[in-house]
Formats: sequence, structure tokens, C-alpha cells
Amino acid sequence: MGLLDDYSGIGMSPRPQWKHQIAMSNFHTNACTELYQQGLQLLTEATVTNDWNDLAPDLVVFDAHFVPQTVIEITRTYQARAIINKCAELIERFPDAEYFVYDYEQRLLYGFDAERQKWITSDEYELFSQYLAHPVLAYFG
Repeated sequence: MGLLDDYSGIGMSPRPQWKHQIAMSNFHTNACTELYQQGLQLLTEATVTNDWNDLAPDLVVFDAHFVPQTVIEITRTYQARAIINKCAELIERFPDAEYFVYDYEQRLLYGFDAERQKWITSDEYELFSQYLAHPVLAYFG
């Protein structure tokens, strides 16, 4: 059994499919300047700490001290629920950060509502980040 045979989400994973990479690239391209102007860094596939064995979401917005402020995972429809469940560990570790999961097949965004302690979708609400001027979904192109 290879290292990636037991892949279950955030972190060590097979290379993402083209649509996944396009979604990640679009978000990075569309949000990077806006975030940088606020002193934030947007990194792709970066670990959430300086431990290179730590979890590595698709996109992480860091503050000047490299504390995660926003975590975004990109996935396919059939993996969305599993990825949302995997975010629980990060939510516990970084409770002040924002969390989003983007399903590129359905063009559906899930956002963690920290006040209500539940996940909501872009079908129900327009989901915003406190760091971005437009709804998060718009940054995926």
C-alpha cells in the first residue's frame, strides 16, 4: 500500500484534477492583491503552521505572524461532506479563522458559521469573508 492509497482529505493527497487547480488558481489570482493590501498572505497548499508535516489546505490566508485567518478547501461533490468533516480539527485548533469548502462541480460554497457552529451554503446565503469585498464565490471565477 502506497502513502497516498489511504488519502482522506486535507494534506497529503494526489495531485488535484485540472478543474480543482483552475478553481485554486482563479481564487488566488482574483483575491491575492486585495488580501496583500491588508497585510495578509494568500498561499496555496501551505501547511497551517511551520511544521511541514501539519495539515495543508488548498488555500490559506495568513496574517503577518503566519496565523491562519481563512482556510479554503476545494473539492468535488462526492468528497464535500468528508472534507467538511476533516475541517473540524482545524476549527478546533484555529477557532477564530474563517472556513470555506468549494465544490467546483456544483459551484457550491460551504462556509462555517462560527456563531451558530454549523456549515451553511451559498444556496442559502451569500457567503462573505471579512477580508474580501465581494462574496467568496465570485473569486473562483
